Amino acid sequence: MKHIRYEDENSRYVNIGSMVKYCVCLHVGLEKHLARIPNYIWVGEDGIKMQTTIDSQKWDISFALQALVACDMIDEIGSTFKKSHEYLKESQVKDNPLGDFKRMYRHMHFQGIMDACGSGSCMVGKFLFALQKVRSCLLFSMMPPEIVGAKMEVERLFDSVNIILSLQSKNGGLPPWEPAGVSEWFEDLTKANEHSFRHVKCTSSALQALVLFRKLYPEHRKEEVDNFITNAAKYSEDMQISAKSWYGNWGVCLTYGTWFALKGLAAVGKTYNNCLTIRKGVEFLLNSPNGDGGWEESYLSSWYKEIYTPRREQVKFGTTNWVGFNGADFFWAVEIAGSFMKNCMLQYATYRNIFPLWALAEYRKWVPLPKGWLLVINQASPLFSWFQNKGDLL
Repeated sequence: MKHIRYEDENSRYVNIGSMVKYCVCLHVGLEKHLARIPNYIWVGEDGIKMQTTIDSQKWDISFALQALVACDMIDEIGSTFKKSHEYLKESQVKDNPLGDFKRMYRHMHFQGIMDACGSGSCMVGKFLFALQKVRSCLLFSMMPPEIVGAKMEVERLFDSVNIILSLQSKNGGLPPWEPAGVSEWFEDLTKANEHSFRHVKCTSSALQALVLFRKLYPEHRKEEVDNFITNAAKYSEDMQISAKSWYGNWGVCLTYGTWFALKGLAAVGKTYNNCLTIRKGVEFLLNSPNGDGGWEESYLSSWYKEIYTPRREQVKFGTTNWVGFNGADFFWAVEIAGSFMKNCMLQYATYRNIFPLWALAEYRKWVPLPKGWLLVINQASPLFSWFQNKGDLL
């Protein structure tokens, strides 16, 4: 009970997520908890829904910003970048958890970039971690400050990197929230303790962030950063499953995990020519698409750890190019895009808009177009306008 009450006070009665919230209400009482239940409720296109965590703004914004950066249109959308940049900087935590947090099995938060339980309950890993946010801030530091605003102070950036370094487990992987506090055999007994498991997507995000950080600040904790990158890359290779893909925790599923893994390995210099693991991953992607060119998967992939495609009458989606296009309003139709512990289905409302834009931008960058053809993503695009409108809400 002491630990439960500590989490209540530390999170201002928000708690770590909706599944924990109802259990705590039953054990501790409703008076202060009832006031925070509306924080979990949101109205989607198909009705009222319950969020697994309070929010994921920094995670979503970081992906959206990287998609927009890939469009190479900084002059046209500088105001959106500037507002988002300021938001990420302001989200950096100024304090550690309350009291003797180590005794309460909580990790340090100081100068991490919080999400979801931003009122102080937990450190950030997947919805809840600083990795993609730090990479976004590093990308902004390479852009003209008159367009994107002043870059994050170096000391604050170093503090965020120190947090990332502290999250790595002995096997090289990173958890979605806090480092594992118990032995692996005990984790196997408590499968609900998803928070301390290592995930490829977290590890890949850390790799991408620290490789860029090492390029910009090569002398900061050089040996530790180098060892972190080496161990994280090895973990990413070791986690490739028999299907030549990677399991995508929280996302559906194998295409999602493979995308993260390949991005991380590519960041450390692994290529198709020098890395057997990447060749296997590419083979998986080349053999996976359906006849219409999409990489759609069913949530059943999360359970069976092999590709399951949706029924043909269902709206289709994919995790790299997110097919399932709705021609009426130029937005991709909403579908189940995530899975928690294999049986709790999730929607990521922004993914359907972020990943198509990002995929098209990368295609334009890497695939030569026939002479006389030009792929342009401009301000007339509904997707582009959607991102600008979201920036105005920050």
